[in-house]
Amino acid sequence: MPDSRDVSPRRRVPKTKVTIPARPRDLVDRPRLRELLDGVRDAAVVFVGAPAGYGKTVLLADWAARRRGPVAWVSADAEDDDDRLFWSAVLDALGGCVPAVASSRRLAVPRRPGTDLGFLARVADALDSAPEPVVLVLDSAQEVTADRTWRGLRALVRHHPAGLRLVVSSRREPPLPLVRARLADRLVEVGAADLRFSAAEAAAFLETSGAAIPPDQIGPLVARTGGWVAGLRLAVASAERHGSLREFFAGRDPAVLDYLTDEVLAPLSAAQRTLLRAISICDDVPAGLAAALSGLPDAESMLRELGEPATRAVRSDGTPPHHRPAPLLRTYLRAELCRRTPDRARALHAAAARWFAEHDRPTPALLHSVRSGNTIRVGELLRRHAVTLFLTGDHDVLRLALGALGDRPVSADPLLALVSAALCLETGETSAAGLRLARAEAAWPDDPPAELIVLRQVAYSRLAQLDLGPVRALRAAERVDEELAAGTSLAGLAAVHRAGILVARHEGGAARARLVRVLGDAEERHHDFTVTQCLTTLGNLACYDGDYRVMDTLARRVVARRPALDQRRSLEGAQVCALLAYGALLRGEPAECVEHAKRIGRLLGDAPARAARDLRLIAETLHGAAEFELGGWHAGLRRMRRARTHLGTGRARPAEQAALCAVLEHRAALRLGAAGQARETVRWAQPMLTGSGELLLMRARTQLRLGRQGAASSVLRSLVDDEAPMCLPWVSIEASLVGVQAALSAGAQERAVRLLDQALRAAEPGVVRFPFVFASGEVVGFLTSRLGRLGAGERFAGEVLALRRRLRTPPMPAPLTDRERSVLRLLPTQRSIDEIAQDLTVSPNTVKTHVRGIYAKLDVRSRRDAVAIALQRGLLDTDVTDFTG
Repeated sequence: MPDSRDVSPRRRVPKTKVTIPARPRDLVDRPRLRELLDGVRDAAVVFVGAPAGYGKTVLLADWAARRRGPVAWVSADAEDDDDRLFWSAVLDALGGCVPAVASSRRLAVPRRPGTDLGFLARVADALDSAPEPVVLVLDSAQEVTADRTWRGLRALVRHHPAGLRLVVSSRREPPLPLVRARLADRLVEVGAADLRFSAAEAAAFLETSGAAIPPDQIGPLVARTGGWVAGLRLAVASAERHGSLREFFAGRDPAVLDYLTDEVLAPLSAAQRTLLRAISICDDVPAGLAAALSGLPDAESMLRELGEPATRAVRSDGTPPHHRPAPLLRTYLRAELCRRTPDRARALHAAAARWFAEHDRPTPALLHSVRSGNTIRVGELLRRHAVTLFLTGDHDVLRLALGALGDRPVSADPLLALVSAALCLETGETSAAGLRLARAEAAWPDDPPAELIVLRQVAYSRLAQLDLGPVRALRAAERVDEELAAGTSLAGLAAVHRAGILVARHEGGAARARLVRVLGDAEERHHDFTVTQCLTTLGNLACYDGDYRVMDTLARRVVARRPALDQRRSLEGAQVCALLAYGALLRGEPAECVEHAKRIGRLLGDAPARAARDLRLIAETLHGAAEFELGGWHAGLRRMRRARTHLGTGRARPAEQAALCAVLEHRAALRLGAAGQARETVRWAQPMLTGSGELLLMRARTQLRLGRQGAASSVLRSLVDDEAPMCLPWVSIEASLVGVQAALSAGAQERAVRLLDQALRAAEPGVVRFPFVFASGEVVGFLTSRLGRLGAGERFAGEVLALRRRLRTPPMPAPLTDRERSVLRLLPTQRSIDEIAQDLTVSPNTVKTHVRGIYAKLDVRSRRDAVAIALQRGLLDTDVTDFTG
């Protein structure tokens, strides 16, 4: 028994201190973190460490409430520096889980429990007597600063009683033997990186909280807050106060600033706060810059301290290190600096500009020069580095700098006018580019340097490429002087334009070899714009060749290199998205195709360039085809028709483009029974596709739809025998499957088998699943029946059928006939049956028959319901009401 002089009754502890906190209403389930915490069964200690506002308590409370085994909870506070109070709380918490702790007089708290080894041994013995191990959660452990309190816990962890699992949450690493536990692989750690919300978790949190934040702002919000849970809560509150996130993103919400000041800045020293305010003008702080901005010689060591788990105010990586202030903190410190001491902010930007210029970093040097308001330095940096920055893809900084310099100085300098024109071309603003080219001509020097001459040639070639048609584009590309460009930084871009000549002459192999050489050199020089041009052109070549797998890979390489392409208007970004959308459709992934197609519209904006119009046509056609296959049959067909009639008229289209639009729309129109729209599509494509295999395919489809299997097979045989050229390589696969259907209808089993095997062999290398996944029921049934006898095509066939099952598109409704469509168009007019009969010059009984057919196919019982369903399905539209042509 312990000496009674050394013990005293346990101190009274508030019940809330030893109760698991209630979970908030906007709790987001985070199974990935609960799985980490479940590793507690094999660990001596679990440490959940992160700064304020990362959701440590919420996570542990949720995990503890779900856990089946016993959990004791202690919420630490500053009073726990009194170790008698601390151990009283621990014993009270454990008493709810371990009977021996609750009843034993031997566990009275001694005067110095942290150093009383006998007391600690008795606690360990009581825990070991428990039927199963107990989890003890010590939350907010950073509040405990007295070593005498931690001493007892260290002893308990060191002896590691079998009945105890200790979980500690703290803003800083606690004074426990974590290194030993880490080396013994008996430590589970959950850090700030784990606790940050992913985009999906942030979306779930925002939905649960009921915040009216648009979905397209979730990504930027996660980036700005770094997934910091408190930051997301602050954003929700700011959106509720101001009706949007504008004030939050701009750093102007006082409530957010107050929180950051109290929770993040207040615990820091005055010197640390000074340093953070100085570097807040920079997104990225290389080694050495912080000292130059703050005047603090020990700035680097201070930044390392600010990156420790207790604060995480700065993130550092690399050697030598680059430091990044936390995005939300940086935004508010920068806004406060500009608001309260604008002269100081400009002086800091000027100092940063000088530092970056001295260290050969033209992009940030130019950016900070603009923000400092020093237009003289802006002009100097532009004249020295504008071409390089254009080639490296730093177009946003160039636009900002040219705008700061002003229209008159830019117009008076041919180099700057040409760079400005080139930037306009990359957003499809061809009229503005033409104006800037004219200003460059007016200011043209008598003895221009080679780089200036080549820049002009390249700008005119790009203008022709985007807006003047293939013949003039070829002539402009021929004027690019590759020899003159060889000694300049524009050599690679000039070579890309010259490769366009080879593409136009159908010398794909030579063009590809040249582009690959340019690509390697551009990657070494970090000329990202030239790299993107090479990859996009190579992707288009792969598309022409039918190598769709390579096409998709090249497009994804562009996105990986330049993820910001999706955040601003960009023709190159739209071209890449078009390749991705096309690849997704051919792979049989219509939902992904729709997403890429939507991005094209956002990236193009209202750009007037001819190339932008072509991309809009492709985007809307792919969107419509994918929408059709997802079950939006009428809306998808209407979208394709609208694209063709609004964007596809006025001039002849390139054969590949016309073929894609015609084949997809014709296919969908026939499947839905819109024979008139199918005829209209063929009439549109005929002049551009004369003699092509695509026209023969559409003719064969039509014959098959009319029940003329022999005529369809005859047309398909002529397609093969006459070797009619295909504009789209994948269409030969579609033709083979149409042949399969015709052969099955005619009872020609052997021909169907041969054509199916041919289609599978052609489709597998490029992963062209689209014609199979969305084939007719007869073709899919035949493919299924052939499983086990397909040889090399077996695996691909299995992929196709699995994808078809996964998509689970609803069955297509029975199509309305042309005459039923004519009647349906008149139903909203409220004409009587007799009046409709007069309009259509048929008998009233015929009209009644058609109305009964419409009701049956739309599954309605009244005229009003028929009109409502027809509007919902896109059968009636104020823009396009007549699908029969």
